[in-house]
Amino acid sequence: MKDKTNIIINNILAMITSIIMSSLFDLVNHYTYVLFLQGKTNIFILGWLIPFNDLLVTIIFGVIVIKLIRPRLTWFIVNFPRPIRLWRITAILFFLYICLTSFAEKDGIANEYASLLLVVYFIIIFVGGTGFIGFVRSNEQNQRQQQLIDTYRNQITVAQKVNAQYEEVRRERHDIKNVLLSIQGYIRDHDDEKANQLLSTFLQTNIDSKNYEGIDNSLSRLNISGLRNLIKEKAYKIVENEIPLAIEVNTEIDSLPGSEIKTARIIGILLDNAIEATAKQKKPYIQFALIKHDDENYELVIANSLEKSVDLNKAMKFEHSEKENHQGIGLSNITQLVDDDDRYSFSAEIKEKVIIMTCFIQGK
Repeated sequence: MKDKTNIIINNILAMITSIIMSSLFDLVNHYTYVLFLQGKTNIFILGWLIPFNDLLVTIIFGVIVIKLIRPRLTWFIVNFPRPIRLWRITAILFFLYICLTSFAEKDGIANEYASLLLVVYFIIIFVGGTGFIGFVRSNEQNQRQQQLIDTYRNQITVAQKVNAQYEEVRRERHDIKNVLLSIQGYIRDHDDEKANQLLSTFLQTNIDSKNYEGIDNSLSRLNISGLRNLIKEKAYKIVENEIPLAIEVNTEIDSLPGSEIKTARIIGILLDNAIEATAKQKKPYIQFALIKHDDENYELVIANSLEKSVDLNKAMKFEHSEKENHQGIGLSNITQLVDDDDRYSFSAEIKEKVIIMTCFIQGK
């Protein structure tokens, strides 16, 4: 019973079927005798009506079982793998039915009180059906309560993780603020070397040791120090990961419309996503382009190779990320940044296993 729960269910179904079929046979046999056989002389020939009617009832009941009951058996097995209480109720009712039938036959009152016995049988069936319905409802209620408990526990777990992450962010924000204050002090004292050393230590980089002239030359036309340094650092990381990189700045760019902080966030997110996406590819590459159309219209393009398909509609949705365990920042954060600012617009498309992410920056 513990290892093979289907045995219990099969026993229950067999008992219920036996009770129903026995009651139906008694009903059919009684009224077949009363209507067709009682007082007849050729009882031998007409007597075949009894097994014929029993067979007909069996066929009708079998069709009903196949059409209506059988599709629900899978649902019953899944939702009630161990219906011990229902099994006990059915066993008791089946035992009462057998005892009642045996006593009626033994005392010879089956024919005399046939209608009364049929009423009792139907009462047994009704009580059994009511018990079954009560069992199902009780189990469904218990399942709903358990689902609510599980949902509540999951919510508590998620809330605890979010609180832990929030505390970590608060600590990191506090540390960043302290480092920035220290760097600001060095800058005010015009001590660029110490400011650079502190910043390199905090970012765990060594700017002085890098000598990537190709990257520096490609970004020489970008005369916005903060953005140029951000792109350089990301480009250095790409080169260190041995990922082919192409950088293009089509003309001298002294300023960009919009917020420099927001632009920096957009560039950082897109480059980080490109690095993550190409980290394990066999033939990766990344392309970065900052194009000036005129003084009020600029185009930022970041493209990277793809090895597996990406659902852009899903990637654009809030709180979705293609990274492992859904950690990190996805494209949805870009859409959140640009949706509330008319100076920015963002689009992404996939062409021949390449994802092309374009951000338009324009003046008002």
